[in-house]
Amino acid sequence: ASGCGKSTFLRLLLSQERPTKGVITLAGAPLPPDPSVRMGTLDNGLTYIIKRNTEPQDRAELRLAVNAGSLQEDADQLGLAHFLEHMLFNGTRRFPKQELVNFLESLGVGFGPDLNAYTSFDETVYQLRVPTDDPEILATGFDVLEDWAAYATIDPEEVDAERGVVVEEWRLRDQNASGRVRQQLLPVLFGDSRYTDRQPIGDMEIVRTAPAETVRRYYETWYRPDLMAVIAVGDFDVDAVEQMIRERFSDLPEPANPDPRPSFDVPTHDDTRYLVITDPEYPQTVFQLIRKMPAVAPESAADYRENLLESLFNTMLIFRLDEIRRQPDAPFTSAFVGGGNLVRPVDIYSVGAQLLDDRILDGIDVVMTEVARVQQYGFTPSELERAKAQVLQNYESLYRDRENTDSVSFAEEYVRHFLTGESIPGIEVEYALVQEALPTITVDDVNAVTEKLVGDDNRTLFVIAPEKEGVTPPTEAELAAVLDGVAAKELEPYQDTAADAELLAQELPPVDIVAENYNDALDMTEFELANGVRVIVKPTDFKEDEILMRAISPGGSSLVDDADFPEAASIAAIVDQSGVGDFDQTTLLKLLAGKKVSVTPNISEVSEGLTGSASPKDLETLFQLAYLYMTAPRADSDAFEVYKTQQISALENRSLNPISALQDAVIEARFGDTIRRGPLPVAEIQTLDLDRALEIYKDRFGDASDFTFVFVGNVDVETIKKYAQRYLGNLPAGGRTETFRDVKPDPPTGVIETDVFRGQEEQSVVQIMFPGNIDATPENELLLAVIQDILDVRLTADLREARGGVYSSSAAADIAKYPDSTYGVFISFGADPNRVDELTGASYAIVDDLQANGPTEEDMVKAHEKERRGREEALRTNEFWLSTLGDYAFDPSIDVTGEVEGFQARLDAITASDVQAAVQEYLPLDRYIQVVLYPESYE
Repeated sequence: ASGCGKSTFLRLLLSQERPTKGVITLAGAPLPPDPSVRMGTLDNGLTYIIKRNTEPQDRAELRLAVNAGSLQEDADQLGLAHFLEHMLFNGTRRFPKQELVNFLESLGVGFGPDLNAYTSFDETVYQLRVPTDDPEILATGFDVLEDWAAYATIDPEEVDAERGVVVEEWRLRDQNASGRVRQQLLPVLFGDSRYTDRQPIGDMEIVRTAPAETVRRYYETWYRPDLMAVIAVGDFDVDAVEQMIRERFSDLPEPANPDPRPSFDVPTHDDTRYLVITDPEYPQTVFQLIRKMPAVAPESAADYRENLLESLFNTMLIFRLDEIRRQPDAPFTSAFVGGGNLVRPVDIYSVGAQLLDDRILDGIDVVMTEVARVQQYGFTPSELERAKAQVLQNYESLYRDRENTDSVSFAEEYVRHFLTGESIPGIEVEYALVQEALPTITVDDVNAVTEKLVGDDNRTLFVIAPEKEGVTPPTEAELAAVLDGVAAKELEPYQDTAADAELLAQELPPVDIVAENYNDALDMTEFELANGVRVIVKPTDFKEDEILMRAISPGGSSLVDDADFPEAASIAAIVDQSGVGDFDQTTLLKLLAGKKVSVTPNISEVSEGLTGSASPKDLETLFQLAYLYMTAPRADSDAFEVYKTQQISALENRSLNPISALQDAVIEARFGDTIRRGPLPVAEIQTLDLDRALEIYKDRFGDASDFTFVFVGNVDVETIKKYAQRYLGNLPAGGRTETFRDVKPDPPTGVIETDVFRGQEEQSVVQIMFPGNIDATPENELLLAVIQDILDVRLTADLREARGGVYSSSAAADIAKYPDSTYGVFISFGADPNRVDELTGASYAIVDDLQANGPTEEDMVKAHEKERRGREEALRTNEFWLSTLGDYAFDPSIDVTGEVEGFQARLDAITASDVQAAVQEYLPLDRYIQVVLYPESYE
């Protein structure tokens, strides 16, 4: 399935696909692979899959997929499949010790989206993105994959150095409420199977003590050609890449007597199992009903049709559940339904919801009653038609953008093909399948999907709730009684109300364009309408089916007093949840079924505006929605009550999560005691004044004369002008000229160090912030970005690689130009509480060294390449242009052409001494904020 797999396919399937007539006559036969994909198997059994794809330009996505994971570990190797994954970044034949990471960083490739890997129960997959504009770099990428496949060093000294990193990954991922919940839930889902005692993170005692030879034994047993695939997707010559693969992988060593790869199943059961989990740090109450079934990778037209039925079912049931959620007395704040792959042999189908703490049984009853209503009466024809329109639109969008699909999507799809047998026919075939199958699907066909949720066998119903006063978790008997009670109900059929009115019935007369300018350098058109509204248009060819919109006006919540701030901060979300014009949210969504369009209002501290997106075919609807959100906003009492309930529910449990205490302490240290930073207190939500909130909204959006609208994407300038004259030109305008107020607290001076004691696990989190004032020039923005890059690399090299003290560390830098040009540079990491002093000291020592000695030439090369490569990719995205032109829309004094065209010159001009001076000025060791989260037991 293009760009999606079992679970992704579900999301896509609230979405898209079609059989040709030839396909339909062979409905059960596997679909042939996309002819543009070159696949082969070497004599030693290694599989390769290659596709040329030019999005992004001059880049390739490389994968080494190994069909072995933690399930293949021996009893003395628990956790070592994952440990081995780490070791492949710590020494190979061509790249000893840290040279692999160093080399890739010098190309602008860093840990994260470009360089990564994962280990699961059934497989291990290595990911590498490399530039292709230099043939030698691409060839080196395949050298890396070859070394990973067969030539890892697994040096005992490096193994010892990496133990701490793996332990810190375990600490970060498992030593928290989610980890504790997972440890109770998985044995119930997996039963008496190998999956229960082969979780990939493993046994920390083995991780801490296993000799290197035990790691090597796993490598030599399971990393072998017949269990591996090399996958390459990108902007390259397919013949040349195939030759590179054959040259490197044809002679991989093969074991003389390879062990058969064992596969393991999950036992079935004839009943519904129940589980109630409570945890003092779990910040929400959720339930989920899961039904397990044998995994099916979509291979044939029949499989795709079944997935299509699930997609339609999901779309219609979630619409019904959301309709209930929007009622003031709803017992849940969100709901979900869908399926996916649990582990290799098991698919799941599930329904669930986030519940109000004091209405757990009621919430489960309401959700399951809707499932029962579908079981008894099915869906209505009108519901099905809307769902079909939505699914078809999503597939159509994928088809229209088939030439602009990111190589990552294809690479992940081909990994799944190798590992699970999922077919890869290509979006052309999938879209044809959907176009032909959709008209034949009846309500009865979709209603049958209900059986995946209501059959008694292989079901698990679990509830996870916070362990706190006022929350009474249900018993297993009470959960069973709810399901029994629902099954016994005699229900009324669902009544679907029609939504066939026009979104905007009135005909608006076109308004004159009074000024126009074309920027040849940026291919950007700017014009002004008679009412003062500015419009900026930037056509691109990056996405066939995407137009992005941003409208912005100076002012924002800064123009209201503190007493009105809660209303100003809340009203955009309330309006968004109320529908627009004459239509409540449910009716609006029905009207928009089958359209790819959305508009969302927002009020920030210094501005108000709209964000939106649309397919070119729905562009007029985008303009109509923008017009209505500015002239006919709704803030109805039901949406208001639902908003308050949702916010209060989240806020009351927020403090249970230890990380929230850390975040609050950072906010207080930086901004002091102000209502304008951090989450609103519950008392403020409870006393919100809806009438006053709507007054603020209408004041902010009621005068369009200082609004600028930006449109980026597959746009025709003349079409934009036509719709702008009709819809934007008729927005009310009173000639208002205003700007924002400065209500942002000044950065603190001196050193602020705060320790927070929350949480039961042996885990600390460190946040360091250097705040201050800065001249917000393009040069300084890029200078801080370079500092961030250098800090990132140095922190990883010291805290992770040299000390084994963290799994991940991060540096971040940003400049807030408005209202008063402040900056923040951040360092953060999680660690053993007993090593906090050592690791924070090491972090400050890195800053001190940069101040005293400046960055090395290697530091500068890595940062330079990361910024250069990042900008190359950004320039080919609509999001970059929307952000850049949105800044210009907000502040027309910006030299937007110079900012875009001068990037490389600014980057080339940054010297090591510039960085040194900037670190001295902006990261002073006598002015910073340090907040450390410790376990409660350390207080």
